[in-house]
Amino acid sequence: MIKENQFLFSKEFLPASVTMRGKTFSDIRIKYDIFTDEIITPFAPAGMLQLNKLMVDSFSLIFQNKYYHFIRIPDGNPAFPGGYYNVVYKGNPTLYARYSKKIEKLADKDEVDKFYQINRIYLEQKGKVYNITGKKDLFRILDVRKKEVRQFMRENNTRISNEDPFSYISFLRFIDDLKD
Repeated sequence: MIKENQFLFSKEFLPASVTMRGKTFSDIRIKYDIFTDEIITPFAPAGMLQLNKLMVDSFSLIFQNKYYHFIRIPDGNPAFPGGYYNVVYKGNPTLYARYSKKIEKLADKDEVDKFYQINRIYLEQKGKVYNITGKKDLFRILDVRKKEVRQFMRENNTRISNEDPFSYISFLRFIDDLKD
């Protein structure tokens, strides 16, 4: 028995499209199991089908009227572990979020174990990938004028948090505008 569930956003099937080996399947429903990093879709009258990860190029889903686009990164890069990544911001740099769930062991305390979510943020710039843990990492990697960025963040009440990967977007747009 484990409290919560292993799925991203909802245990219900969500509207989605999946691209497998270059062919896109639209108007399907999926669950994204972030504990095992697998996609599940309904199959036949009452079954479920787990999609072969090696065949999936990307998938998109909608949750609470928000669009999420995921790409599959192949194994082989220690800085960018293989799996599905949400493309949060596409530009220079590009920001990715990797969602996963772990199990918090509480049974030894006479409680039910429960799932908890971890969001990891990755920044790709000039062909290199960096794991971002907070604002300091961004300043160090992006080589930006800290004074201007801090002023922008204060004036726009911008907060960056790995709990909400989309909180990085206004910051990255501002950085892109500075480069122009």
